[in-house]
Amino acid sequence: MKTAVTLTLATLLACASAQAQTWEYKSYKKTLGGQYDKNVFTTGSITVEEKDGKASFSMNAGTVDACLRGSIPATVAKTAETTIIEPQIALAGCEKFRYVIRNDGSGGHREHWRNDAWVNSRWDHGLTPRK
Repeated sequence: MKTAVTLTLATLLACASAQAQTWEYKSYKKTLGGQYDKNVFTTGSITVEEKDGKASFSMNAGTVDACLRGSIPATVAKTAETTIIEPQIALAGCEKFRYVIRNDGSGGHREHWRNDAWVNSRWDHGLTPRK
């Protein structure tokens, strides 16, 4: 009886625990002229943690603007080919964006919401699984 209770409790705890996934991330920096440079970046990571049917997004890539600080609610959609992460940023003035990450580990891209459609940023942000 004691073994059955222990196993049941362990199973419940495992089901309730959060699942997190982390990807390498390149965060590009602005030059003194105010433009971004593809050769100037900080290597960091993005993480999605899913628990109790809810997801949160966080970025660790040096100094980030206020829109990306802390844990942010996110929607996560998964297909056989991709994982799409869309942070739900509540601060006014923050840009709507999402990450489209290939599940085969080969990377992905960031998309911005422009003119009622998702547009690829065309910048390589890495987005490979952290090992």
